[in-house]
Amino acid sequence: TPSPYILPVTGRTLAGFGSVQDGALSQGLTLAPAANAQVVAPAAGRVAYAWPYRGYGQIVIVEHPGGWTSLVTGLARSDVAVGQELVGGAPIGVAGPGRPTITLELRRAGQPVNPLDLAR
Repeated sequence: TPSPYILPVTGRTLAGFGSVQDGALSQGLTLAPAANAQVVAPAAGRVAYAWPYRGYGQIVIVEHPGGWTSLVTGLARSDVAVGQELVGGAPIGVAGPGRPTITLELRRAGQPVNPLDLAR
């Protein structure tokens, strides 16, 4: 597993893994951080994607060793580039102004995993 694994931002939990959100089960954890909060890589890995994506704001996908992938959505700005190697805790972007939400999804071989099972 990616270790250590941390949450990408501090904030109030809006939706937990497996909770019903918009009629579907949440496959991640949605947090409400402070406006303009720094968002960090949850673990070491390589940036596989760092662009806007349909209605999710800027998103960053980090591939970790062993077939693990973290998806962080809701960024107002991404500060990383595809192919960039990251250490856990490295800045990847910032949350938006106002009432931002940041969602973290963790997958292993494409299957959703509760990030709280690994997070410190």
